[in-house]
Amino acid sequence: MRMKNTSAQFGLVSIVNHWVTAILVIGVIALGIYMGDLPKGPERGELYDLHKSLGVIILGLFLLRVVWLKLSPNPESLPSTRFEHILAHSVKGVLYLALVLMPLSGWIMSNSGGDDVAVFDWFVLPAIVPENEWLHEATEEFHEIFGELILPAIILLHIAGALKHHYIKKDATLNRMLGKK
Repeated sequence: MRMKNTSAQFGLVSIVNHWVTAILVIGVIALGIYMGDLPKGPERGELYDLHKSLGVIILGLFLLRVVWLKLSPNPESLPSTRFEHILAHSVKGVLYLALVLMPLSGWIMSNSGGDDVAVFDWFVLPAIVPENEWLHEATEEFHEIFGELILPAIILLHIAGALKHHYIKKDATLNRMLGKK
């Protein structure tokens, strides 16, 4: 398998980035929902630290994806109706937006609440905002609503689209992201 994308096929870098990001995003959503119900204590604190670290990794993977797209553009889209094309690009756009907004809102929420964002005890991100109760509450609300409602719905639409292409349209959309010809 090639590292770079071709006009008809995704390369190894794009495929690995896609699936690692997908697993991490689904994991941080589940972790976020789970830890939100825990009482304050050491377990909750450790899970919050893990959640933050994974969020930063997701943001890093997104930035790598953007750079990689410049070096190795995605394959051409397979034929579809105008509506399907618009829907697919809209869903992908919201997913990309989420890969930026969720980590950034978490970072802002942490800093505005007086907390650092450490990444697996490797390093601490610089504070991007000062402590601010109003900002903390606003970003916490955004992060929770987007992460528990909007993002899962968009992920389900993305999965449904891939499955429709694979089982109903019987085209190569899903196989291209699985590295199959």
